[in-house]
Amino acid sequence: MKIFTRHPDAENLSAYAAHTPDDAERVAIAGHLEQCTSCRETVKLLRQVTDLENQALDEPAPEDLLARIAASRAAGARAILPIADPVPARPRRLAVAAGLAIAATIAVVFVSTRSVSAGSRTGNMRFEPVAPQPGQLVHVRYEPSAPLARYDSLVLRARFRRPVDGEYNEGPVQRRVGTMRRSGDEFTLAFRLPDSVVFAVFAVESPGGDVLDDNDQQLWELVTADETGKPLYDALGQKTRDMMGRNWEGALRNTRTLAALYPDDPGALGTVVLYEHWVLGDHVADSLLPAHRKRFAALQAALGEKRDLSAAIMGGMAFFARELDDSVAARFWNGRLAASFPNDPQVLFREETRLAEQYIKTQKDPRGFYRTLETNPAYFEQLESVWQRLEPTHDRLMWLVAQNAVARATTAGDTAHLRVWAERFRRLRTDVIGSDAWMGRELLQYPTLRDTAMSWLRDGVRLLAEGPDAYRPLTATVADQQQTNRARMQPILANLGRALIDNGVPAAGLDTLRLAASYGWNPQVLRSVAQALMARGDTAAALQSYARVVADPGTSVALKDSIRAFVPQGGGENWARLVKDAAQEMRHNVLQRAAPRSLGGPLRLQTKSGETRRLADVINGKVTVVMFWSPYCGFSLQPLHDLELLHERLAGQGAQVVTIVDQPFSKDVDEALRVWNAGRLPVLYDFRSDAHRAFASFATPDYYVLDSDGRVIFAHTSLDALPRQVAAGGSRHSLTLHSPSPHGEGRRYATEKPFSVRPPEPRVDRDAPVPAAAASRLARA
Repeated sequence: MKIFTRHPDAENLSAYAAHTPDDAERVAIAGHLEQCTSCRETVKLLRQVTDLENQALDEPAPEDLLARIAASRAAGARAILPIADPVPARPRRLAVAAGLAIAATIAVVFVSTRSVSAGSRTGNMRFEPVAPQPGQLVHVRYEPSAPLARYDSLVLRARFRRPVDGEYNEGPVQRRVGTMRRSGDEFTLAFRLPDSVVFAVFAVESPGGDVLDDNDQQLWELVTADETGKPLYDALGQKTRDMMGRNWEGALRNTRTLAALYPDDPGALGTVVLYEHWVLGDHVADSLLPAHRKRFAALQAALGEKRDLSAAIMGGMAFFARELDDSVAARFWNGRLAASFPNDPQVLFREETRLAEQYIKTQKDPRGFYRTLETNPAYFEQLESVWQRLEPTHDRLMWLVAQNAVARATTAGDTAHLRVWAERFRRLRTDVIGSDAWMGRELLQYPTLRDTAMSWLRDGVRLLAEGPDAYRPLTATVADQQQTNRARMQPILANLGRALIDNGVPAAGLDTLRLAASYGWNPQVLRSVAQALMARGDTAAALQSYARVVADPGTSVALKDSIRAFVPQGGGENWARLVKDAAQEMRHNVLQRAAPRSLGGPLRLQTKSGETRRLADVINGKVTVVMFWSPYCGFSLQPLHDLELLHERLAGQGAQVVTIVDQPFSKDVDEALRVWNAGRLPVLYDFRSDAHRAFASFATPDYYVLDSDGRVIFAHTSLDALPRQVAAGGSRHSLTLHSPSPHGEGRRYATEKPFSVRPPEPRVDRDAPVPAAAASRLARA
């Protein structure tokens, strides 16, 4: 008899739900189901889907179904489907979601406006019409959350998306729609959707921008439709792009909706495969490939001999084939696309990839990342001709070609080509915060480019200091964004200060470093200040900065010992006082950014042995660092070993680290922990997505610090800040005295979260505006 030591895969569960396995396998699965709630619910859902599909076959949907749904929404109906908070889908359930999407696609689109209240911290927003056409007049009604109910007027902000807009939400993409006026218990506003806009998301805030309702970070959505009410292809495509980096599971659900509504579009179908691998992992996604291959075969039969196909269809077929690992079909469609549209951006982008493969030598390290060994100058010569053909297209991903070239030139130490491609990249990304800082830092290491680099760094600081409101995310208050901008300015100012000192302007460099240090506690910046002061001969001031470095709990013992060598003999008592004062300063500085809030819900987690544990029991009265991660996210894997070391260090202080993985325990999770040397790191599985909902975490990696009572003290924080935040947040008394966030219980400080993508390509800096690994694959979509 077969015994399942792990969960049965999607194919086995589907067979069991359909009553098709042989007796021995059925007994084995049944034995597993007796112990596993997750798999029992999956089988139940599979059978419900089967019933829905059978019913749909027997009773075709009425032709006026969509119109009736839209009419009921406009009349105030609130439940087309059961509505709940967004739930990151579990892999085994997602294995059957493609079938379920067909039955529920239209309803899912309209439920996205989420009209059921999640409690006093969020309000309700309704649009009329619920699915407008571009250029149509839209009426908005908003029932306020408790913190916003006291105002007479509110501000509606939006992010409008056009068909040509790219992934993520970078640059000055937010706008003020208008002022909502009170009408009884509601606030109302009418505005005309611009003709070019196909998708939009909204948030509401107080007139001063200090109190915000962002629908628990999920925002309110408006998906445009055609004259029949069918959501536009571009609208759903832009919804997926908008969700990148903020809600990967929601993006997957949306790609499935798009594919269900446009089943003959190969690009939509290929995107589903792409997102299934990103979100579900290779093991689960691979089990879904047979159904995708059947769809591809049907499209191949219909389109293979057809003439006069558009570039979008040819490129979509090539993309779909690549995602299915069908190299023969991919070559066929790439050849047709190149022959018919030689200057198509997708063709030119692939040409850059071919040049890199031909002229750049790379090898993989043991963890699977690429290391560049040599760059042939012919790469840049050939790339220039590609660029001259690509530039007139004004394609949205031209910047990726430029970024790749910058990385190649940096690796080769080729300053001539670095100058050319850096300027091109900057021109294409000039409105993206962080681009100037990234490019400036890349150029600083070359003396001949230092003046240019410093100029770009100053431009980056200037933009952050001005802080145009169009750059403020919909999930951030004015104060949130000011704080975020200061944090972003700090490393730029530090780089600029060090560059000034290297350029022979020590006084200006020191002033710039001191300004950087004033923007938040950063031991690296403080150490640079101390070094500059010591070089100037100001030992007393240098020791004050060095004391701050020593007081930081994240500073290594070796560095502390080396700093103590600067302490004058006989000055031990004064040094001890400096360190003690610095520790109090550090704690006060860190607590200024605390935003305590309680967590709600059952918060059930699963151990590797299958035991269910509550988060409160895991915390057990300890200050706890919580990290959300995924074995398929490269940025999640890199910090695992450091996190394990932090866990071991905190154990001696009565604190701990707990990681929460978004996939079931499997060999992939075990392998990730082994390869990244984190085998002793505590790992729990969020098998019911309780933690994702309670923490409002929709991207990985994501870090939180909880106090001993289980309250979130710091949310969406960073790895390097964790030791300080644990040390500062360990005192219950200090947090009781700290003033809560003005947004009310449950509001959090908005920070830019790292992107959840697979391990990055070679020479791509983590501080680059967008991970190239994600963008390069999407460029082929």
